[in-house]
Amino acid sequence: MRIPLDAGRFLARLSLWFVACFLVWLWLGPLYTRLLAVGAEVAAGVFDRPTAVWSEGTTLFFWPRGVPLPNRAPAIAAEWIQANTILLLALMAATPARSRSLKAKRFATAFGLVLAWQVFDVFLAIKFGYATQIDPPAYSERARYFYAFATNFAMYVDTQVVPFVIWAGIHFRELLARVTARTEAATVSANAPPRPRKHKRR
Repeated sequence: MRIPLDAGRFLARLSLWFVACFLVWLWLGPLYTRLLAVGAEVAAGVFDRPTAVWSEGTTLFFWPRGVPLPNRAPAIAAEWIQANTILLLALMAATPARSRSLKAKRFATAFGLVLAWQVFDVFLAIKFGYATQIDPPAYSERARYFYAFATNFAMYVDTQVVPFVIWAGIHFRELLARVTARTEAATVSANAPPRPRKHKRR
C-alpha cells in the first residue's frame, strides 16, 4: 500500500502538526522528563551502579546512591535529548494509515523506540559524568574520551537522524512501494514507443 499523500500536502500537514506538538510539549515536557528520569535510573542501576536520577523542569540531575549529595549535582539538559519527540510525533501524525488502530500501534511503537533511545542517551551522559566529574580515577583516559565522544555523538543524532530513522522504519513498506511505483512508471514511460507525429497539411 502506497502512502496516499503527495509531497506538498504532506509537508503542509507536517508543519501544522509540528507547531501543535511543540505547543503541547511546552506543557508536557517537564512531565515527560520525569518519565525519562525513571528510565535512566533503572538503566544506570542495571548496567552501572545504583544512581539517583531526578528532574527539575526539563533538567535531569544524578548522583550515586549512598554518597553525600553536594550542593549542586551534575546536570543534563533533557530538552536537547527529548526534542526529537516533537518531530517524531509530528511525522507520525502527518502520515496516514489504513485504520485508527494501525495508526495507534505505530504511535506506540515509535514512542517506545524513541524513549528507549533517549534513556540510552541519558545513560551515556551519566557515564560521562562519572568518568569526568564524580569518579575520574576509576576510568582510563581512553574511556573518558570514548564516553565524551559517544555522548556528544548520541545527542547530535537525536534531532538530526533519530526521528526520521524511526518514522521511515515503521513506514518502510509504504515508502518502498511508493519508490517502486515511481521507478516502474519511469521505466514504462522510457520504454514506451514514440507516438507518431501528425503532419500538417500544406
